[in-house]
This record gives sequence, structure tokens and C-alpha cells, in this order.
Amino acid sequence: MGSHKKDRCKKSKHKDRKRSKDSGKACDVTKDRVRAHFLDGNTGPWAKSLAAQKAQNIQGAQFDVSPRDGAHPTEAAAASASDRTSAVTPTRRGPDYSAPSSIDIVADPVLHALSTRRSISKVDPVTPNDSDLLEIIRSISSVADHKSLRPWRFLIIRGDDRHRLGDALDEAAGVVRKPGETNTKPLRAELLLALVSSPVEHDKVPEWEQHATAAGAGHLLELALWQAGWGVMWRSGTLTNTEPVRRLHRLNDHELLMGWFYIGAVPERYRQRLTTSTRPLPKPEQFLDTL
Repeated sequence: MGSHKKDRCKKSKHKDRKRSKDSGKACDVTKDRVRAHFLDGNTGPWAKSLAAQKAQNIQGAQFDVSPRDGAHPTEAAAASASDRTSAVTPTRRGPDYSAPSSIDIVADPVLHALSTRRSISKVDPVTPNDSDLLEIIRSISSVADHKSLRPWRFLIIRGDDRHRLGDALDEAAGVVRKPGETNTKPLRAELLLALVSSPVEHDKVPEWEQHATAAGAGHLLELALWQAGWGVMWRSGTLTNTEPVRRLHRLNDHELLMGWFYIGAVPERYRQRLTTSTRPLPKPEQFLDTL
């Protein structure tokens, strides 16, 4: 009996070690997956600075709640908190950043994609196929959408269709080119996606809100492509909603063309620049306030 118990104990310990080892491997895999494809884990000095600042905030957020003479510890803590509130409330203006944040934009895959996204002005010829695009569109259909009206759609533009877009832009601008010449702007990528805002009449959702939903879908498209490893640039211009261009995209009168997404592989030179980039995000305080 004793030997059987020892054997079971050894097997249990072996399973525990194996489970712990497997858990460690899974954790490592997760850490690898949350990194952007082209950053390879190097998030730049600005991210390290954010982490250091977070550590300082945590250290500086210690409050003195020692009991007053003769007071119960719980009552003393409540009184201390009340004193701080009454002292701060009359004079404080704006958000209160004294509590440390629990958000880690480096480790979280979604926040990391948001914070590292860059517009790539010149992309390589390789592009996602139409099935890839279908999955991307599936992922962005969760965009905030009042009453789920889905007031947006995309048009795929490849090959000779890019020349047709160039001709429409020339017609809108009144440009007449020599034989053999073409407008090269739509040729800056092998794949373009045109975003069309297509609002519907609804008594509770105004047209401007539906245009905002379409714009949100466009930004989610950029983020989804970026996280999937593709470069993208959202372009528009003064000719975007001119009659020849609208006619080419078969727009109805109530629809609005919101530009084109130029999509392709991220060139190696951009990848190298991104791994050593020290460009910080703008200071978020400028975007946040209270009533």
C-alpha cells in the first residue's frame, strides 16, 4: 500500500510539474501573439517610459489612513477619506488622475494594435485576397451602430478598375492626358477599398449619426488590417464626391463616398523604421475633460 501511495504521489507531482510547464508555454505563446507582427516585441522607448510612469504612479498613490486618537480604524479611514473629498471637491477642476491605472496598452493585444497603428503611404504589391477581406469585414461589423442599420458598404477595386477610377478623377478635374498617359494616383496600391456611407431614413437615427457609423467602420477596417499584418492608407480629396467619381461607384443620391483604403504588404523599410520608432502618442489629457 505504501509503495502504491508513493507512486501515485510521484505521478501527481509529475502531472503538476507538466501542467505548470504547459501553462508557462501557453503564457509564452500568448505573449508572442499579442505583439504586432512587424514590431517583434520592441515597442520603443516611449512604451518603456509609459511603464515607468505607471510604476511611479502606483508608488505615489499611497494614502495615510492611520487611526486618529481614540477613533476606530474603520471610522478613521472613512473620516480621512471624507476630509480629502471635502478638501478637494470645491477646488478641483477636470479629471482626477490620482488613482493608478490598471490598463497596460503594451500587453493587451487590442490596445497594442490601437496604439501602434500607422498609415503606410507606400505599400508592396502583395494584398489580402477577397476571402481575407470577407473575414476582415466580418470582424468590423461590430462597429457601434444605433438601431443596427448597417449604413455602410465597401467596393473592391483591383486591376483595370483602378484605371477607370483614374479616368473618373481626371474627368472630374477637367484633365485631358496625352495618348498612353494615365492617372497614377489609384495605382499606388494593387488593392483599393472604397467606403460608401449609405444612410437610411429613420426617425430615431439622424443622417449624421449614420455617417459617423460608416466612418467608425472605416477606422475599424484600418485597425483590423493592421493587426492582421497589412499596411493601409485611407485617402480622399476634393474630387471624392464629384459627379464622375460618384457615377463610377454607382452611388445613390443619399449616399456619400468617404474615400479609399490603399492596401498592401508593409515594405521592409517601414518595418525597420517601426522597430526603432520613438514617436510618442499625443498627450491624452488634451482629449479628456469633465463638465
